[in-house]
Amino acid sequence: MTPSFRFLYREAEGAIGPGLWARASALPVGVALALSLLAWIVAPGPRDLGSQPFFSLTIVAVHAYLLVYGFALMLLAVMQYFVSAKRFNDLGLPPALAGLAPFALLLAGAAAWFQPRSEGLLPGWGVWPFYALAVGVVVWNVAALGFSPRRRRPG
Repeated sequence: MTPSFRFLYREAEGAIGPGLWARASALPVGVALALSLLAWIVAPGPRDLGSQPFFSLTIVAVHAYLLVYGFALMLLAVMQYFVSAKRFNDLGLPPALAGLAPFALLLAGAAAWFQPRSEGLLPGWGVWPFYALAVGVVVWNVAALGFSPRRRRPG
């Protein structure tokens, strides 16, 4: 029997094995990567109001997409949290650890967004510790959740 969408992505209770964790993680991670690629492609650069119009439908559409993108990332992070919480529960670890990877990734994204706007407060190299933390947490998550054997019996 295939687990329901509600069980996988909307409930923290229960336990799942490494295979189901990997398959269930493919949806939120894949959608997040696709949306992030599109956001990177359409991201607006600096504007010169001397040569560009103040109001442009293209700019409004891009910023509307970026608002939807931010909301979607939050929903996808919650979906991934619930999938990972079940796997941590299966390993006998606190399910709250499932929040570390989404938090580290969102923190790295916030640092990348803030750095060019910080007016020198955060130097260019200052985002690299956030990136390193995010990569380390994600690698630990994949190793622990994707490759550790089940500890609890299903059922």
